[in-house]
Amino acid sequence: MNARVLKLLLAGEYICPVRYRLEFELLGDTAEREGVDAWLLSLGMRLARLGDEGAFFLAHDYIGPKEITQVKNELLKFRDEYGPAVLLLDFIRQADAGRVQLSPGEFIVLYQLEAAVSQSSMLETQLKGLLSVITNAAMRNTNHENLRRLLDHLARDGYLVLANKDTGAYQVTGKIEQLYAVLQFLDENKVVPDTEVDDREEVQEDLVDEANAGEGAAS
Repeated sequence: MNARVLKLLLAGEYICPVRYRLEFELLGDTAEREGVDAWLLSLGMRLARLGDEGAFFLAHDYIGPKEITQVKNELLKFRDEYGPAVLLLDFIRQADAGRVQLSPGEFIVLYQLEAAVSQSSMLETQLKGLLSVITNAAMRNTNHENLRRLLDHLARDGYLVLANKDTGAYQVTGKIEQLYAVLQFLDENKVVPDTEVDDREEVQEDLVDEANAGEGAAS
């Protein structure tokens, strides 16, 4: 049983072939998965997965009243926990004009985003409107610098990894499917009050539609 796999799971990471290839391959072994599951059960946890081929992550083995309350409280913090990622990913989707589905393994290239923004005053205005959301972004920075910080922000949140520093290429990780699952759950169950979702509702629907379209194409 690999210690790093356990540490990543306990840290709340999503183990996918993009961000943690070696650990993902280890968990592809039945004996390894069973060993990890047995160890986690002693903590009241289990190894879970996003779909048949998605990322591995840590989940509660038993869902009781305490766990349900915890989940509800986390979802009620949607604006702070997921809001920034939803807005930044939707900006990328719009800038790429449908060329990317924001699916695990896809590449997002900085210079392509910069080119799209330079050719669209609407995108440039939207980028400026996101500066308060993007870590370390500022009006004094160039579009190139703020876009780089946007991508780095998503990388720190685990949705992207820097695949090639020289070309500014980032790759989408398996964690994005967790975000789609949360958005789908919120959309279907109306867990978050309208006053908490407000202007993000349309953005969520767009991203959920993109996720569903990607799943349809994959199947």
